[in-house]
Amino acid sequence: MLSDTARAQMLRLVSIGVLSLAFPALGSKAPSDWTTFTSMAGWTIKYPPAWQVGSCNSCRDPHAADVFVSFFDPATGGTIMIKRLKNKPADQSVARWLNDVKQVAVVNPRVMERWITLDGARALRVETRNPDSTESENIYIVDGSRTFFIQASPIQNMSFYRLYARMLSTLRFANR
Repeated sequence: MLSDTARAQMLRLVSIGVLSLAFPALGSKAPSDWTTFTSMAGWTIKYPPAWQVGSCNSCRDPHAADVFVSFFDPATGGTIMIKRLKNKPADQSVARWLNDVKQVAVVNPRVMERWITLDGARALRVETRNPDSTESENIYIVDGSRTFFIQASPIQNMSFYRLYARMLSTLRFANR
């Protein structure tokens, strides 16, 4: 008999497989009525119009390059955060850099990790278990020397995860 954790992991893998079939390369195009968010940090993403966009409480402009941006889905309670991190040093490989960044950033237990590509940029996807038993997906991306971080939680909610996967499919990096 499978433990609850093993059963949850198996369900997620099956769900991710189904999502991969439904949304090749992490998704199909976003619906035409989705809103485009453009950050001065050099990225754009489309999101559902009912979602709320926010940033830090004292930040005047969520589009500014030096702030994180959060996308909140009121229907599921899911949140996505995107933030630009410091640049990758020229003397480090992408793999080494992202592994170093991950070691500092990931404090919760890791469930799984794998390498992916988003908009042509190499990325490390790390799934973690939070103290409240929810799970998060943390993606570390290098585009040129620019490093970005995306976090989505809770990823067990399939309605939220499907929308998140579709949003990821619309992520684009500017100034290449």
